[in-house]
Amino acid sequence: MKIREVPPGRLVAVSPQTTLVEVAREMRLADGVDSKQATASVVMTPNPATVTTEEDVSVVALKMMRLGIRHLPVVDAIGKPVGLLSARNLVAVLDRNSS
Repeated sequence: MKIREVPPGRLVAVSPQTTLVEVAREMRLADGVDSKQATASVVMTPNPATVTTEEDVSVVALKMMRLGIRHLPVVDAIGKPVGLLSARNLVAVLDRNSS
C-alpha cells in the first residue's frame, strides 16, 4: 500500500513571521512560549523530513518510529507539500488492512 492511498490530513502553512497566537488558532503549541510575542520560527522545523505519495506505508511507519515523530508532510513529485500524514491515520489504515 502506498501513501497516496492514505487520506491526507489538513496541511497548515504559515510564514516564519506569523505570531504564535495566529498559529495557535490552527494547532496546539508547546507550553512555556509567550505566544503573543514569539513567532512561528520558534517552533518550526527547518527542512523537515518528508514522504512522497509513492512511498510504502510500512516503510513510512518505520521512518516515523526511527525519527520519533508523529506527523510528516507529504510532498508531490516536485517537492510541493500536498498534505500531512499523522501516525494516527497511518495506524488506522494498517489496522484496517490487516483485518
